[in-house]
This record gives sequence, C-alpha cells and structure tokens, in this order.
Amino acid sequence: MTLRRKLLFFPALAVGIAVLFIAIKSRPDVPVKPAQSKARAVDVITLQQSDIAPVVTGFGRVTPKLTWQAIAEVDGKVIYRNPALEKGRVLPAGTELLRIDPTDYQLAVAQAQADVSVREVRLAKLELDESNLKTTLAIEKRRLALSRDELARQKNLRQKGLISQSDLDNEQQAFLSQQTRVQDLEAQLKVLPDEKRITESELEASNLALEQAQRNLDKTQIVLPVDSRIAEVNIERDQVVTPQQVMVIAHGLGAVEVDAQVSIHDMQTVFDTLNGDHSEGFSRKLHQLEASVNLSSGSFKEEWLAKVARLSDTVSLNQATVGVILEIALDEEQKQGIAAQPSLVNGMFVKATIEGKPVAHWVIPERALRGDKIYLLEDGTLKVVPVTILFRRGESVAIAGDLKAGQQLVLNDLLPAVPGMELRAVTLNGDVVENNAVNGEAS
Repeated sequence: MTLRRKLLFFPALAVGIAVLFIAIKSRPDVPVKPAQSKARAVDVITLQQSDIAPVVTGFGRVTPKLTWQAIAEVDGKVIYRNPALEKGRVLPAGTELLRIDPTDYQLAVAQAQADVSVREVRLAKLELDESNLKTTLAIEKRRLALSRDELARQKNLRQKGLISQSDLDNEQQAFLSQQTRVQDLEAQLKVLPDEKRITESELEASNLALEQAQRNLDKTQIVLPVDSRIAEVNIERDQVVTPQQVMVIAHGLGAVEVDAQVSIHDMQTVFDTLNGDHSEGFSRKLHQLEASVNLSSGSFKEEWLAKVARLSDTVSLNQATVGVILEIALDEEQKQGIAAQPSLVNGMFVKATIEGKPVAHWVIPERALRGDKIYLLEDGTLKVVPVTILFRRGESVAIAGDLKAGQQLVLNDLLPAVPGMELRAVTLNGDVVENNAVNGEAS
C-alpha cells in the first residue's frame, strides 16, 4: 500500500509541471511601458505690448465749489427775514433773504441828491453869467472904442479953441470910466473859469457821495446771487446787525469739488503717461485725465463723472499723499435735491478714481508674476527674467524689462523653479498645443 502511493507521486508531479509549462507559454506578453518625459507641462501665452492706462484711487470729502457769505456792510435792525431762509433749503438766484431798516440810508440819499442839485444850479448860473459877461464885455468894448474916438475929436477941437477945457475934461473922465468898466468885466471873465472848476469838483464830490449813499441803501437788501443751498443762518428778524457780521452762508449748486488724497507714487505714475505730449501746458494736460467719484454706503453705490481741475498746494508728508482737486458738475435734479440718487453735498466722504492716458507697455496677467520675476519658455527650457513692476490694473500688471515681442510667458507657478529645467507647453494663448515640437519657439 505504501509502495503504490509512492509510485503515484511521480505521475502527478509530471502532470503539474506540464500544466505549469502550458500556463506560462499561453500567458500574453506584458506590454513594455516607455520611459516618461521629464519635461514639466505648462501653460504659456505670447508676450506682446498693449495699451494700458494706470488707475489710482484716493479719498476725500465733498466741498462746494462756490461758498457765498452774506456779510453785513451796513448796520441797522433787520425788518424782514425770508420765511424760506432755513438751513438746507434750496433757493433760486434773486431771492431776497434779509432787509435792514433803510430809513437812515434813504435820508442820506435825499441829502446827497439835494447837494447835487445845489451844485448843478450853481454851475448852470456860472455858465449863464459867463455868457452874459461875454455879451456885456463886447458891448462895453464897442462903447470904449466910441469913447476913445470922441476923446480924440474933443482934443482936436480944443486945440482949435472950439471947446472949453471943462468939456475936454468931462470927455476924458467918461473915457476912463468906460475903460475901467471894460477892465472889470475882463477880470470877472478871467476869474469865472476857476469858479466853474471849483463848482464842477464840488458837483463831482456830491455825485460820488450820492453814489455811496445809494450803495449803502442797496446794501440794506440782501439778495441771493446764485442758485444755492442754505448752509447756515445767523440772524433773526428785529436783530441789530453790525458791519462785517456773517448773517448767512450758502453753497452754490453749479458744481462741487473733492480734494482727493492720492499716493504721490501713484500720481507720478499717472503723470508719466502725460509727459509724452509737450504741445500743451501741464494744467491742460490734467484735463486729459479721466476721473470719477464713487459713493458707497451699505448696499447703495453710485458714481459721478468728474474732471481733474488742479492740484492742491500742499502735500501730506506724514501720509505721502498729494491733493488732487476733482470737479463734479451737478444736473438740475441734483441741484434741487429731487434726483433718484442722493446728490453730492458738503462733507460727504467719497472714493475718487483717476485714470491716466493709455500707453504701450508689456502687460501680463497677475498670476504670471513671481515677485519681481517672470518665467519664460525658451528652447524647451525655463528662463527666469527679472522685471520692474510699473503699475497694476485689475488682474493685469504693466512691467518693464529685457523683453521681446513673441516670447512665451509661463503662467504656471513652478516649484521648484530651476533655470534651464525642461518645460513642455500644453496650451498657447488658451489653445491646446497639438505639436509639442514647437515648444519654446516664438509663435
């Protein structure tokens, strides 16, 4: 029994070996996997210049462009106060706000008018006297000529003994009297122009006094010069005002201004976009900049277009900011305060945005910037290039450096980034690269 079991072991072993051999022979060959490339897959875009304008922001408070103060120039009691004269009320130009008692000033006007009339009458009388004196002088000169001739005739008769000496003396006396009369008239005519000049000067002074009295009378009525919003009222009816007292403060509705504080560095970046144009002065260049003012409060947001008017005269050394004066014109609805959105009023804190002129720069996406360096794909390898960041706008960055149009900019963040490492572009400008053999070549 034991011997038979031993003899059966060898046939079973042979069958097992045969089955194992058949299984090995019939097994399919395992495919050989080729060695994978070591090049890193990256996304690239073509580097090129494009026009981009820097945008800077600042903050400031709204102030009215025109502030009008009703300052008393005369004294007296206020006898009228407009019922609509209240803080915050919008009033049209020409509205009478206040009236000061004009009695004393009306009396001064009447007195000045009387003085003017007296001087005018006197000047008219002098002119009439001058005319009469000239006529009288002409007549008296003719009489003097006749008297001279008569005296000469009397002398001739006396020499012939035809008249007495007394008759000659009487004629001589008549001639001298007529000569004296003519001389008096000439003296009066000579003095008359001086009297006229004095009277004319007095008349001019009286007219000036009348104008001053009339101006003082006009100053008793306070009238709003422009459409305005009342900001402050410091007077009531029956109060006595004195000169230089501020009675009312009003803000013009035509436009408002914002003194936006902007970083000096950011503003210099904006100014650099204007330096290429030397045909206009700097103040005119400022008007080429585009600006807007934004008001944000909770869920409410509103924007107004603005104009860069001028630069402030001071620089904040602590904050390193410069003031940029923006001017915002208000439409009629905003002036009256009936617009759908709130109007810009004094004291509002707003955000200002200033945009420079578009200038050609190397512009790359923010995600392609690695600190102060960028990655380029050249000849299938990585090249790290240092750049200077000029400014940012949204997700784009304007840079400067040793760059050429057509170079391929790597968008991926490579860790580690070793210059010269192999790269493989899988997308170019957003499109899938089908032939990787062109990797690293300018498209």
